[in-house]
Amino acid sequence: MLVFAASLQAQQPARRTIAPADLVKDPGGTVLARIAKDATLSTAGIRGTWQEATLEGWISEPALRDDIREGFDVAVNISAGTAVRTGPGTGATIAMARAGALFKELEKRGGWVKVRRTGWVVTSALAAGQAVAPAPSPVAAGSATTPGTTAGAATTLSAGSMLSTTPRGAAVGTIESPLRVEVVERREGWTRIRIDAWTRDASLSDLAPVNQVSGADVRENPERYVGQPVEWTLQVLAVQQADELRPELPPGQPYILARGPLPETGFVYLVVRADEVERFRNLEPLARIRVRATVRSGRTRFLPTPVLNFVRRLD
Repeated sequence: MLVFAASLQAQQPARRTIAPADLVKDPGGTVLARIAKDATLSTAGIRGTWQEATLEGWISEPALRDDIREGFDVAVNISAGTAVRTGPGTGATIAMARAGALFKELEKRGGWVKVRRTGWVVTSALAAGQAVAPAPSPVAAGSATTPGTTAGAATTLSAGSMLSTTPRGAAVGTIESPLRVEVVERREGWTRIRIDAWTRDASLSDLAPVNQVSGADVRENPERYVGQPVEWTLQVLAVQQADELRPELPPGQPYILARGPLPETGFVYLVVRADEVERFRNLEPLARIRVRATVRSGRTRFLPTPVLNFVRRLD
């Protein structure tokens, strides 16, 4: 179920979804999120077979980037999308937000961001318009009363759950359907889990260690290295913002135009958050930096230029 601000609930009736449904920007338009069955949405006007509805919940902070436009503050930064939950880290998954979807930021708490987005849902996916009681507040992260989360216990990981290698770390994957897992430990609102699963032999990668992947490797086989961590030395040339010539990046997204990885002479786009831009602007002209990053795209639409997501400086 969704969590709503009291003022929003007072103005708009709540309706429950009776089947999974897309939340779209405009009737029949761009999909913003996939709403789960039995989620509760606050609703407003009706246009034909479409109901205006508001999604409100929590998204892990590493899954978002600053993106101030159209009256919104943040956008989903994970190519596979990310889960929207009823609470910061402990709530049930109530929607799966699409990559690039814009949201209004309401609050931050413990590595999670409370967000809101209004869109449209087909009326056939909603129960009759009776009032729905607000969902109870989720159990606080780390509470001993949270069921099924003691070490060694088995529990179910909700569809849309994001996986990270460290608490508050960058996402490395998303669970597409509910999965039984074993709880290993809990820490600061995060739970370490053990998954017993199978994959096809063809899915196993022989990617090189992070310090052995060259720019030439990525340019030669751009699809293979998407998601690959790399540690490269780059020469910073300029701080730029994405425009229509960079369709693989959201408009206005800041990135670093760099040469490398040195001693190679090709170009690299290093995508950074808005709050990281100033530190790069303050570097000496043509500064050399060593960074850890992940390959966002092996090339751009028009050029054989790798696009990286910045993780941290190594120097």
